[in-house]
Amino acid sequence: MATAVEATAGETGRVDDAGATTSADGVARRAWPPTIAGVVGLAVAVWGLVIGLRPLDDNSFFTHLATGRLILDQGIPHADPYSYTVPGQAWVVQSWLASVVYAVAERLGGGGALRLLMGLLCLALGACVWRLTRPATTLLPRVAIAGVAMGVATDLWTERPLLFGLLLLAVLLLQAEEGADPRWAVPLMWIWVNVHGSFPLGLVAVGLLALGRRLDGDSPRVELRLLGWASLGTVLGVVGPLGLHALTFPVELLSRQQVLHHITEWQSPTFDTYGQRLFLVQLVAAVVLVVRRPSYRVALPLAVFTAAALLGLRNVPVASVVLLPGMAAGAAGLGSIDGARRSMANAIGAAALVALAVLVTASQLGRSDVQLETYPVDAVAWLDDQGLLGPDTHLVSRDYVGNYLELEDRYDQPVFIDDRYDMYPAALTEDYVRLVRSLDPGPVLGRYDTDVVVWERATPLGAWLEADQGWGVVYRDDDWLVACPSAEPGGAGRCAPGA
Repeated sequence: MATAVEATAGETGRVDDAGATTSADGVARRAWPPTIAGVVGLAVAVWGLVIGLRPLDDNSFFTHLATGRLILDQGIPHADPYSYTVPGQAWVVQSWLASVVYAVAERLGGGGALRLLMGLLCLALGACVWRLTRPATTLLPRVAIAGVAMGVATDLWTERPLLFGLLLLAVLLLQAEEGADPRWAVPLMWIWVNVHGSFPLGLVAVGLLALGRRLDGDSPRVELRLLGWASLGTVLGVVGPLGLHALTFPVELLSRQQVLHHITEWQSPTFDTYGQRLFLVQLVAAVVLVVRRPSYRVALPLAVFTAAALLGLRNVPVASVVLLPGMAAGAAGLGSIDGARRSMANAIGAAALVALAVLVTASQLGRSDVQLETYPVDAVAWLDDQGLLGPDTHLVSRDYVGNYLELEDRYDQPVFIDDRYDMYPAALTEDYVRLVRSLDPGPVLGRYDTDVVVWERATPLGAWLEADQGWGVVYRDDDWLVACPSAEPGGAGRCAPGA
């Protein structure tokens, strides 16, 4: 394979997205007004800001935030503090640093500060997305490549700690593409190890870039130096509260395939959402562009990360970011609009975008910070009014309801299960799957001495609870029901109104 043609600077220098001219002597000089490319890049960053400012509704985030509160008050837990099914079970809080950041933001400014944090993370990630398209050189290919990636992001960027991982991945890729000082990879990787378990993907990405460069017949010196410093930063990840567990966690998690195959985000994407469909568009475009400008350095990351994305939905946003530099290199020479052009109209456009970002931020932060429409808020409040919640109540519900109960720590209600499938024993997970599928649920509920069940009405288990004589439904709303073991046919034990 021939090496993909990279963008070259003219004899007098080149213009970057921020409007700085780099002269032949390597000195950057700020220029005004901004370039068209800089304004478009600002628009992409603002797009990221809008994504991040959305109301908080991710169930996994709820537990990360609850854990951050716990860490600030008591230190990092090493045993499960939330469930009655496996109390004291060993638990590695892999994303402890992300949880601390969440909790500190909440204490400083409540839910609004949390949303602003997510907005700034997505703004920075959007800016990185745009910068990763620089090898395309001309404006229209860059807009098309970034636009598709941001479309994927609109659907798949959520407030989970993976957001930190995506940003750190993008920065690592920029280091590889632009030859930045590789020593910055040391603190970058230390942070990544302690905020999210996806950190091995960064090493894989840089390693593939190095191998591809070698196969293309070029020296992989830049990539290998970066890989070395990144590896050092990864190893130094053990210098922290988790010790060696910070590095072994991804391996331990992947060893639980028997459990993970039940979880949607670990299953293959179904391409039933617009974000997943846009990823297919991005993938097709990436293949076409690598055929246009063949390069192992582009093809290897494309093949490996596409395979990972097709095996697990959680890898789709990761692959979407990894594909960007190769797509941009393959699109070099397409189009004729020069993004380096400057005019006062660009300055006006940039000012308008900044004003828009301020207005959108103010408008979004004036709305509810948490969106709970998919959670049994009223049903749980009813149980609390009846005095049926507390440390001794064995409540069975969906995994994401467990996350919600952990967020709402005022109820002091231990959970049956939540989405920490890296921690729960396989037997408990299998019992939960039996409940979801309503496969002989009676023995499962009996096994955990269930006092009350909160479940969706329009599900197999909801229908079973309505019909079974051993259970009585004591509360219903449009979406949820509450059921308790019946003391007698037609009754509902201690959950009966007035009991």
